[in-house]
Amino acid sequence: GDYDLSHTLPPHTLTRLARDWLAEDTPNFDLAGLCVGSHEVEARLLCKTPCSVLAGRPFFTAVFTELSCTVEWAHKEGAQLGKRPTMSLVKSLGIATRCSQLQSIARDAGWHGHVAGTRKTTPGFRLVEKYAMLVGGVSMHRQDLSGMVMLKDNHIWASGSITQVGRVHVFHIPRCTMRSGLFLIRELKR
Repeated sequence: GDYDLSHTLPPHTLTRLARDWLAEDTPNFDLAGLCVGSHEVEARLLCKTPCSVLAGRPFFTAVFTELSCTVEWAHKEGAQLGKRPTMSLVKSLGIATRCSQLQSIARDAGWHGHVAGTRKTTPGFRLVEKYAMLVGGVSMHRQDLSGMVMLKDNHIWASGSITQVGRVHVFHIPRCTMRSGLFLIRELKR
């Protein structure tokens, strides 16, 4: 990534997510923290994964800001990292890396369309994972079920035909995009 997408994330959402994650991790007491004490220390984050794409800085920084820590980054968001400079600081690093690889494979194969991610994300981490897709260079496709009508085989089966589903879509939600998954040719001919 030659550009930083962190400005697209609402600061209040980052703060809320950081607080939620911390509350989930430590709902009552941090007993190990009691053993460590309260003196200041410096920590470094290192990576064992070669050729990673750095993604997730805003989320990482938000968590440590909530803990009154100062975070300094040696690399910018979206940077292609070498063999050992950082570690998988959040799960989005792996997502962004794989998305970048898939985008390169598609481009090298002559694909002129868009590589798109799925809506099926980890509960509670949709924003993090969708952001990582963008940093990795692929389309988010849709954020949630209200983003577009996405027809799959179960929809066709339940309604009887792709034509019937199309009629319902046009009548009830005419301004919403409709896409369909891959179907048998005989279904498309109806």
